[in-house]
Amino acid sequence: MSLSGSNTALIGALVLTAACTPQPGLDGARLYQPGVVDIALPVASVQQRKFQTVIQQQYDFSCGSGALATLLRFHYGDPQNEQSVFLGMWREGDRAAIRRLGFSLLDMKRYLAGRGIAADGYKVTLEQIARVGSPGIALVDTQGYKHFVVVKGFDNGRVLVGDPALGLRRITTGEFSKIWNGVYFVINARAGSKTGSFASPTEWALAPGAPSFAPTEPLSQAALSLTRPILGDI
Repeated sequence: MSLSGSNTALIGALVLTAACTPQPGLDGARLYQPGVVDIALPVASVQQRKFQTVIQQQYDFSCGSGALATLLRFHYGDPQNEQSVFLGMWREGDRAAIRRLGFSLLDMKRYLAGRGIAADGYKVTLEQIARVGSPGIALVDTQGYKHFVVVKGFDNGRVLVGDPALGLRRITTGEFSKIWNGVYFVINARAGSKTGSFASPTEWALAPGAPSFAPTEPLSQAALSLTRPILGDI
């Protein structure tokens, strides 16, 4: 599906217990406590579970490549990693600007175009994203900390976010609206694209297919180039 319009639009436990008991030990993929239990099972730490469907950024400045690799791998069946996307955006992007400021949405667009994948940034509302049901990348700003994240879905007034720094997390739509600049970067169309599976039964799948925000128009390349975390803020 193609999106119409010109590129002239403006482009942003504490738990109290009565008593404590010894905890079962973890030994690789075995859970055991002598005389109580000894079974084999897959074991993953809380940190590992949070990153089962999110590619963790390895550097302070690489949230862009982590977010885009997450979108491609887990939502479009494209087995990219942070390094491959990082190098691809570096190769296709404005290297001088990247050195000064870090990656932008325009760098993502250029990298994807070089691979024959159409993508654009749109000025939309959360209601539009929820209605279309398409994963995408958003730039959020938390107290001056600008950061790319993947929007994975909506449910009962909450947004499921794939954060390259923090992993999977849910935040309310109200909280998300306060930190999001309103720009949503999505893959427009790709032959044979498919959504990937999510890490746990509590996650919800996004609807497959190319997004359509008509009559909303794609943002200009100049506007996309301004949508980047500022190097030093991350």
